[in-house]
Amino acid sequence: MLRPILWPVLVPFLLFAVGLGAIMPILVLGALSLGSTQAFAAAIVGIMGAVSLMATVPAGILIDRLGDFRAMAVATLAAIIVLGAIVAAFLWDSPHSLLVYTIALMLFGPVSDVWSLARQAVVAEVMPAADLAKAMTALGGTQRVGNLLGPMVGAGLMAFFLIWSVFVFSGATAIAAITIMALPIAKIPGFEEHRHRTEADTSSSSVDTTPSGRRSPTAAASDREPTGPRKDRRPPLDVRWKSVVLVGITIIALAAARAAQPVVIQLWGVEIGLHKSSISLIIALGAGLELIIMFVGAYIKDHLGRVATLAACLTIFGAGFVIMVALPDLRGMVIAAVVMACGNGLGAGVNMTIGADLSPAVGRPRFLGIWAIFNNGGKLGGPTLLSLIITLSTLRFGVLFPGLFAIAGAAWVLVWARRIGLPGRRGRA
Repeated sequence: MLRPILWPVLVPFLLFAVGLGAIMPILVLGALSLGSTQAFAAAIVGIMGAVSLMATVPAGILIDRLGDFRAMAVATLAAIIVLGAIVAAFLWDSPHSLLVYTIALMLFGPVSDVWSLARQAVVAEVMPAADLAKAMTALGGTQRVGNLLGPMVGAGLMAFFLIWSVFVFSGATAIAAITIMALPIAKIPGFEEHRHRTEADTSSSSVDTTPSGRRSPTAAASDREPTGPRKDRRPPLDVRWKSVVLVGITIIALAAARAAQPVVIQLWGVEIGLHKSSISLIIALGAGLELIIMFVGAYIKDHLGRVATLAACLTIFGAGFVIMVALPDLRGMVIAAVVMACGNGLGAGVNMTIGADLSPAVGRPRFLGIWAIFNNGGKLGGPTLLSLIITLSTLRFGVLFPGLFAIAGAAWVLVWARRIGLPGRRGRA
């Protein structure tokens, strides 16, 4: 079932995810090692979310113009450059190193988003409706494999080398990913023709405002490239916007909790005296459990529905933050990581699945760029609110807040479930 997307999407993204998983547990630690305060270290992750939020819609338009695979290649090259700048910030050892580090992370957010949107668009385009939830779960699973292997590799590197060695490793995985994408086995047969045929069918069923143009035989973007300006002549997106907004609010809560989780674990781990390697290993433990739980999530997305999956994910995930505050020691950290993994594992790929459920057949990358606003809004809001709460209150309450927000998000989606109208038991609405 996953063969069409194995080499073009899953394998390159797995490599990309391993590198990303290695650096995520140390973003805050890296800022602290460069002289940052706790509040600003948390805010840096929020700044990444802010830049991602501003770049979300342009990223969708960029993918629509360049094509899915070309956009992934460009994003991977950009990631390599950004990671090189981060390593330079550590080696520079200057009062301005923290500034360079912060700017580089601001650029890394949109780069990662382009990769994420492009891979999601490919899977939604290629996979049949009956297999969509499973395919999106597999896509989310690659991220969790990265969250497992990345921190383990990072912990091993930090045991023998300095912290910047983890960013070097992340750059190496990006190089490996773009190498795989350049191989002949990474081409999806008929993908370009299918995309062109879909747009041609839409154009023939509406007013033909699309000018003829020169087309490239190798890229979906070139397949759609006109000789004259076109962006204002594209057909409107056929989307149920009320459903998008209602379920999008819950996606904000999920994204906020997910973005806050590694920040909270790092700050709370330092607070209770854990070593950097121990913090990375706790995050890796959670990622390993998520890989097991995600298969249950794939089942209930199809058999119990998207809303049931999302509500269960948020409730259990939020409870993990509460446990962390209730048991402020190593034992509590491990228990909290296990509970969070159970909740987050159930929700593996749920955001991408719902986005694909609501997306139109034509203009999917444009819609997914809009849909990603909710996810990136949460990625901004989670760490930003966490930083604000830590500044105005205490770290303890800052740890508790994302959990309460996640539980509130579960209640919201249950209240509006009928109005949202997502696929319930088996199949798509």
